Amino acid sequence: MPVAEMKSRKNEPERGYYIKGRFVVPVVEKQTENPEIATLMVALQKGSTYGSLQAAEKLGRIGAPAVGPLVQALVDDATTARWRIAIALASVGTAATEALIGVVNAGKDQAVNPAIWALGRIGDERAVEPLVAAMKCGRTESCRGLAAAALIKLGHPAGVAAVEEALPEADETVREFVFEEVHRN
Repeated sequence: MPVAEMKSRKNEPERGYYIKGRFVVPVVEKQTENPEIATLMVALQKGSTYGSLQAAEKLGRIGAPAVGPLVQALVDDATTARWRIAIALASVGTAATEALIGVVNAGKDQAVNPAIWALGRIGDERAVEPLVAAMKCGRTESCRGLAAAALIKLGHPAGVAAVEEALPEADETVREFVFEEVHRN
């Protein structure tokens, strides 16, 4: 979803939006900070690998309420645990799709690749158009390769057709990466 559309939805409290490249979750009067989410966010970002994976799984079970804090951490310049956060967002599932699409559309370099990866794992068809755009216009080969792999995993005819059209023109390293990524379990 284009950033402009996300901004127009800021009166919808269950959704986040972008302001000057920063993901914001609207404040709702009745909404209180969930201490469990805060604790799990610390474990996710600062814990051991095992502890982070456990926190990602628990945040995934919490679902939609965890999306805002996870995406905010994903796009935060100080974040060093973006891939751990992407694992948690993928665990959340389709409730994270629109926020992840917003991250991809915003094009913030450090956050785009983990967001693309998470979208590929979630498998929501709403991601096809932004992933095609990332595959065609991504700034780096890794971005374009991850987007192509995510599109193939989604299996949507439009996405697969876009990859089939673009892949022959891609660098051999990108083609090999896409093949390996698609065939991982």
